Amino acid sequence: MEVFLTPGRACGAVVGSRCAPWRPGRDPLMNKLTRLTIKQFRNVAPTTLEFRPGINVLLGRNAAGKTTLLRLLSTMAGVPDAALQNDQLEVNCHVSGELLDLEHTVTKARVDVPTHPLVSGRLMREDFHSLQQTDSLTFKKKDGVVIIKAELRPNEVIFEHEGKQIRVIRQFFDEPIASVFFALLSSEANASPDSTFHILPLSIKTAGRMDESLEQFSALLKVEAQTDGDGGNWSGSGIPYSMSEMLAGFVPDGSTTATFSLGFLSRAATALGYESANARFDVERLMPDQRRQVMRLSNLHFFFRRPGEEISHERLSYGQKRLLAFFAHADASPDLLIADELVNGLHHDWISACLDELGERQAFLTSQNPLLLDFLRFDSVEEVRQTFILCERASNDAGAQLIWRNPTEDEAESFFLAYQTGIQRVSDILLTKGLW
Repeated sequence: MEVFLTPGRACGAVVGSRCAPWRPGRDPLMNKLTRLTIKQFRNVAPTTLEFRPGINVLLGRNAAGKTTLLRLLSTMAGVPDAALQNDQLEVNCHVSGELLDLEHTVTKARVDVPTHPLVSGRLMREDFHSLQQTDSLTFKKKDGVVIIKAELRPNEVIFEHEGKQIRVIRQFFDEPIASVFFALLSSEANASPDSTFHILPLSIKTAGRMDESLEQFSALLKVEAQTDGDGGNWSGSGIPYSMSEMLAGFVPDGSTTATFSLGFLSRAATALGYESANARFDVERLMPDQRRQVMRLSNLHFFFRRPGEEISHERLSYGQKRLLAFFAHADASPDLLIADELVNGLHHDWISACLDELGERQAFLTSQNPLLLDFLRFDSVEEVRQTFILCERASNDAGAQLIWRNPTEDEAESFFLAYQTGIQRVSDILLTKGLW
């Protein structure tokens, strides 16, 4: 998949701007996922989960569906997970933005699609099942007043306006909010142009789920770009903001390689104990023209330096590669970060560095390691209840069922009282209370 990326913030997005550089995770206008309601999804019991604006942690034994829930969260946040592409579901989420809120329901159901194949010289009717997705989006002001209500079908967008339905041909097929926005521009349902432009920022900016091993690291090394010195086209998904920004104003000097300093890379180098780091690409000229030069950047290598030592990424340990991948993933996830087994392979100090890198982002994390849990802090019972998602597996005559839930009020209060005493670590309290 090819993605065209340009920096998406006014401040710090233009080369030469006098504004302070924008850094992912430090933006006060980030969108937050506040609620997820599952009506139908695999063998998950219907449930409603509430979330904290900061760090949310999924707890549970193996095979309780923690990774599956992360995949579902990624899909609902706009980065469909390939592992769920053939699943029927009906799931709703609530997104809180700066000016508006969004209720978004995704329904994927199998429908009968008639075909008329030619067999032995004659037409025969045959039905097959296709998975069809419908998105229902309701945009509301902060006082709950509905301003836009739309349903996205495969080929059209349907608006409810003044008691009637308005149908518009769907022209944008990837991102639901963008589909609604462009359909509104050409529709009589666009009663409030100002509100129309307020819906676009409600798209959650995330790179989806970071895996529990080194898949993210390997994918990072495979990214390539084509550029003519004014922005560029990146191959791959989840491109770090620092990389999309580096192409603006890039002028080749005739060399076969190009070296860049990247924000996330510098911060990762500091966490790893190095003084500096840079990224090097091989440069290939695709259109040797004095008026317009098109180049491909590929074969990415990272180099880390400190007095008396310089190494490439190839010599990093497993844990070092994981930390580098996390910093890149965070740079590509300005609003919401999803990471599976975040602390896998990480030293205690690196866990602290990762949590610092999160900044004000919302995060959904899993961890079988108590070290991450012991970094968590709480100010209220309600904060405890919204921070943890308990993933459990139950069996009955109908078979196995996954139960995903927040702690009850009593469970959260019991935990918080023990936490306030300051005697036990968070992980010990969770174990003692039977929550982990």
